[in-house]
Amino acid sequence: MNILGLVLFALVLGVALKKLGSEGEELIRFFNSLNEATMVLVSWIMCSATLPSMIKCIEENNGVDKRISRFILPIGATVNMDGAAIFQCVAAVFIAQLNNVDLNAGQIFTILVTATASSVGAAGVPAGGVLTIAIILEAIGLPTRDLSLILAVDWIVDRTTTVVNVEGDALGAGILHHLNQKTSKKGGQELNEVKVEAVPNSKSEEETSPLVTHQNPAGPVARAPELESKESVL
Repeated sequence: MNILGLVLFALVLGVALKKLGSEGEELIRFFNSLNEATMVLVSWIMCSATLPSMIKCIEENNGVDKRISRFILPIGATVNMDGAAIFQCVAAVFIAQLNNVDLNAGQIFTILVTATASSVGAAGVPAGGVLTIAIILEAIGLPTRDLSLILAVDWIVDRTTTVVNVEGDALGAGILHHLNQKTSKKGGQELNEVKVEAVPNSKSEEETSPLVTHQNPAGPVARAPELESKESVL
C-alpha cells in the first residue's frame, strides 16, 4: 500500500523510458493502450455520467454561452474536485479518531495539502476518491485497513460529493458568463456613445468650417465679382 512510492516509481520509469528513445516507445505504447482500454471499460460501467447532463442543464436551463460552458465544464470535471477533497479530509480525520490518534497541526496541514493535490489528480469516476484516501493515510502514518469502513458508505457519500463538484463547476461557468455579458454590454455602450457624439460634430464641421464649399447654382456667379476686383487692383 505504499502509494506514494508507486507514484514516484511511475514518474521515474516514465522519464527513463523517454530517455531510451525508440527502444522505450514500445513499452510507452503498451501503457497508453492499457490506459485507453481501461477508460473504455470505465465508460461501459458508467451509465448516469454527469458531464453531458451538466452541459445540457447549464446551456438550456441557465442560458450560459456554449463557448463558456464547453470550455469550463470539462476542465472543472477533471480538476475541480472540491467535494472529493472535503470527503477525503473528513474520512482521514474520522479514521484518525477511530484509532485514537491525536492529529497535530503538521498532520492536519499534510491532510489539507495531500487531499487538494490528490483530488486534482483523481479520476472523475465513481469511488475514485477512495483510493486517494490511502495516499493521505500513508502520509500521516495511519493504517489503511480502515478503508473498508469508507467503502461501506461510499456509494451514498459519492453522490453528495458529485453534487458539490457539479455545483462548483456550474457556479464558475455562470460567473464567467455574467462577467462576459457585462463586459460586452459595456463595450457596446461605449461604441454607441462614440457614434452618437460623432454625428453632430461632423454636421457642425460641414456648417461652420470655412474650408468647406457648398455647391449651389449661384456659386460661379458669386465668384465673378471677386475675380474682377482682384484684376482691378492689379
